Amino acid sequence: MFSRINLLLLGPVVFLLWAGAVAQRGGPPRRLVDPETIRLSSGSRVEFHSFHSESLSKDLGYSVFLPAGYDSSGKTYPVVYFLHGMNNDHTSWCVGRYGSLPEIVDKTIREHSLTEFVMAHPSGERGYYTDSADGQALYESAFQNDFIKEIESRFRVRKDRAGRSIGGTSMGGYGALKLAFKHSSFYSAVAASSPIVLLGDDPSELLNGPDPQRSQFFSQLLYRVYGNPVDLEHWKANNLKTLAKGNLNSLRVMMLYGTADRYNHMIPMEEGIRELAHLLEDTTADNQLHIYESEPHGWELVGEHLPEILKFLASGF
Repeated sequence: MFSRINLLLLGPVVFLLWAGAVAQRGGPPRRLVDPETIRLSSGSRVEFHSFHSESLSKDLGYSVFLPAGYDSSGKTYPVVYFLHGMNNDHTSWCVGRYGSLPEIVDKTIREHSLTEFVMAHPSGERGYYTDSADGQALYESAFQNDFIKEIESRFRVRKDRAGRSIGGTSMGGYGALKLAFKHSSFYSAVAASSPIVLLGDDPSELLNGPDPQRSQFFSQLLYRVYGNPVDLEHWKANNLKTLAKGNLNSLRVMMLYGTADRYNHMIPMEEGIRELAHLLEDTTADNQLHIYESEPHGWELVGEHLPEILKFLASGF
């Protein structure tokens, strides 16, 4: 449909609250309890740590993939930051429910001769990677300021734009796009899988729907992040459509979306993705929109397409 079809989403992602709470209940665990270091056969590993966030005044967990040569090489590595979705955490990409994603990362680096990189997954809780309007829950600052500082001080990672990229899924897909758009001089590329999309200038309109349970659940998180009544200036400041009109510094963008996404019947996700793709067509260096027939949401979609996501994020390293 587009000659260089690319990119994604639109408007902040507070909606994921209700959808994430009612969808995918039950089944295998979505996170690890008391995780221990995962050692892969190649010599790569996944470590689990915590750091203190000054922005949130508390500790947050994170996981980090270290390539096989990390201990012995003495090199400084590029870094991929990756953000989880609503009902997940920094360990979710390691659970069996979503496949062996650490093994896929390791295998992709080796089989596609990618430059080895460090991959860091922070806990974003349910904060949408967004600072709340009242200043009480600063989840964007916790990531962009506190977590980046932790990774750059604790591990041998590059601190230049060309050595950093960011990705995410669902709530984290929105977060990755928003952070990359806001801080386009900081990241060279962004890839978002199943990003939650909201259209419109006033999210309060979503509370007038026919489903009172959805409206009640949605309003609780909406107001927590954007205020009650909604602070429309704060909403606009975190809206991807607005941010996409700024200087993106030739940021490279990839979007992945499955037509069987469970949220598409609740909000017009695909419509928003395509609209943003058109908007970004002439403003970024490389925009790619990949729509997959009958494929699902979130980590399941990531698991099917992680090699192409990583090749895109690492192609500038």
